[in-house]
Order: sequence, then C-alpha cells, then structure tokens
Amino acid sequence: MSQISTFPGKQFHSSPPHTAAQAPSTVRGSFRWKAHPHEPGVGALRLSEDEAEALIANIPRPLFESALSSVIRGPSMDSALNVSELLIRLATSPTSSTRHGSELFDKHRENSMLSRLSFILSRHPDYRAVANWCLYRLAEAKEPFAVLYIINQQFLAGVPLKKTILMTYLEEFAQRHLLDAMVLYGRILHERYGRTEEALALWMKAMEISNPSRISLGSDSDEDPYSVLGIPQAWEMYAAVKISLGDIEGSRAAVEAGASQLDHPVAYQYLARIVGNEGQLEKYEEFMIKAAMDSNAEACHELGSFYLELHYSGKGRDKSTKPSRDKDPSPKDLVARKYTNYELRQRAMDWFEIASTGGWGPSALILSCLLREEGNAHKGLRYLEIADDDEKSASKAKDIRHIYLHKTFELDVEKEREIFTKQFAQFD
Repeated sequence: MSQISTFPGKQFHSSPPHTAAQAPSTVRGSFRWKAHPHEPGVGALRLSEDEAEALIANIPRPLFESALSSVIRGPSMDSALNVSELLIRLATSPTSSTRHGSELFDKHRENSMLSRLSFILSRHPDYRAVANWCLYRLAEAKEPFAVLYIINQQFLAGVPLKKTILMTYLEEFAQRHLLDAMVLYGRILHERYGRTEEALALWMKAMEISNPSRISLGSDSDEDPYSVLGIPQAWEMYAAVKISLGDIEGSRAAVEAGASQLDHPVAYQYLARIVGNEGQLEKYEEFMIKAAMDSNAEACHELGSFYLELHYSGKGRDKSTKPSRDKDPSPKDLVARKYTNYELRQRAMDWFEIASTGGWGPSALILSCLLREEGNAHKGLRYLEIADDDEKSASKAKDIRHIYLHKTFELDVEKEREIFTKQFAQFD
C-alpha cells in the first residue's frame, strides 16, 4: 500500500449516507416538468389532476419506513405520509408555480421537517421532480437543509455558482457555524474560486467546534452526525487539500482529529492505514476495528485480510517459536501472539462474512475459497455469487466458478494475488 493511499486525496470516502436506496418506478407513464436547465426545482410542474392523484395514491411507504429513522426523527409514519401528500398537492397546484418560496412556506421550525420529507421523496424516481420543486421553494424560504441540498446538487453537477440569493444564504449559514454549510462553502471557495487559505481556515474552525452530541439528529442545529446529503466532513476536506499541497503532517493531524475528537469511523480507517504503514500493527488493529464496527465493508475487508495474513505467516501463539533474546518481536508477532493460528483464520472469515453481507465482492471471493478449502462448497457458492455481482471481483469469480465444484479443486489463496494481497509483508 503506497503512502499516498492512506490519505483521502481527491476522493472523498465519507460514511455512506444512511438513506434508502433509490426505488424503481411504480407509477405508469411520467409527468411533464418544465425545468430550469441549471437549477433543480425551478420551473413549473405540469401534471393533470389524475397524474397528481396517482402520485398521492402511490406514495411509497417502504421508502419512508427505511429512511425516517436516519433522515428525520419525530413524525409518525402516518404523519409523514399525510404531510407528503400536502407537499405533492402544493407542488402540483396551478397557483403555486409563480409564487416565491417565502410566500409558500413561513419561516418556522417545521420547514426543516418539510425539507427532510421532500429529500426522502427525492430518492424515488416518480417523485423526484416534485421533491426538487419543494426543496427549491424551501431553499428560497431560507431553510438550511434545503439550501444545502440545492447548492450541493448544483456543485456536484458542475453548474456555475454565481452570487445568487441561495449562495448568500449558504455564506450566512457558514458564518453562523452550521457545520455542513462551513464544509460546502469552503469547498466551493477552494475548488471554484481558488481561495484555498480561506477554505482551510473555515474547515479548521469547523473541526474546532465540532461536537457529535451537539449535532445529533433533532437538535437545534438542523445537522446530522454524518451528513445524509453526502457532504464530506471538515476533517476530510482539510486532510485532502493539505496532502494535495504536500503537507503530510497537516493532513495527518486532520485525520487524527477526525478520529480522536470526532470519533468518525472513516477517520479511524485512514488512521489505521497510516500507522500500519509505520509498522504499528497493534494500533492498526485497534483503529481498523473501530472503522469496521460502523459496518464499513471496506474496513471489514481490510481487517479480515490483516488477520488472514497473520494466519498465513504462522505467528499464532500455538505456532510461533519463542523470539531470540537478541531479537525483538516483529510487529506481526505483537498482534498474532494474542491468538492461536486457528483463531486468526476464524477472525478473518468472520470479518469477510460481514463485508460480504454489505456486498463487498473481494471479501466474498476470499471467503468462498476458504469455505471450499474446508469442504463447505455449498455455503461457499453463496459467497461466490456475491463476488460475481461486484465489478471489483467479478472477473476472478467467473474464472473460479468453472472449477469450484470439481473434486480436484486446488487453489492456494495465499499465493493468488488476484484474490488476496498481503499488506504488511515487510513486517514479518
């Protein structure tokens, strides 16, 4: 693993937003929406009365069941569905299309709930236009969540971000220390206007004031512990830009802050890679476990690979010989001697299984081979199918499938680089 790969770099790997997956279309036909080419929600929705009633009749209850607890807390299911019906009627009313958001939505606390319900609806293709229309009007009414949603969508789409009223709102929210606003506004300053020092100062301030208990769901800040909008964390942006500027120490400090101060699972994953490259494998195990406990499939895979590497090195306490008096134990010895070699293999398989449950193909591929070695081909086939469905492992899974059930099946996982790669061979 290269040194550079231990840092966020230019790609942001935030914890996945805890929202429902996009659902398939359930309403026949499609409605017409005359939209502004650059701004979601601008323009008029053109629906017949029958089309509007069809949307209301088919509001996807499962979408709310899976998303309510993570996106919004407070309203009951029936209440959420009733309010969603009102939002659809408002968006499809002929009298609403020419009215400004501040006329449609009073500036009160309930607008936050309306924005989040609209966001949930946006996850369904049949309701996305209606949801975007509502979110844009709520943004016009200066609702923070809606402003963040609209501007983040424009930013990700590469839309030129001029000095609009929504940008003015975003700047104001950043000055008021709303964390997501600070991160997004700083990102725009850095990537669109080259005002990197201002962005770094903003992210540093965000890190200083971050407090997971203060930004929990339902608090007055209208923010989430991990943004459902997919906006990176302040420490991630700071670390990424610092490493791009060649400031490795500054980047590492931001990652450490994300882990120790904010207890962010992705920060622990990055920090584990950093200390692992330095040979601090006991710390690697500690930090990667914290990352994996957040159901981070990639972290689960890396942890499983770590234990499997220790297993193959034969350093379990039942296998390793006593170190020479003249030689200090290796970094691998310090971890492996806590387990038997069998326990190392089982821990590896346990973490691969968790990662596989999350659809991580490389873990499923290794697990299918390990199960085949144990004579449990029937169970292994289930994991081979998971590997087949992931582009990261599909090619090798197809190769193995042809021979998987043969009586003469032989595969040395330890030596198959396309299946398993040792991360810490230099620390034997």
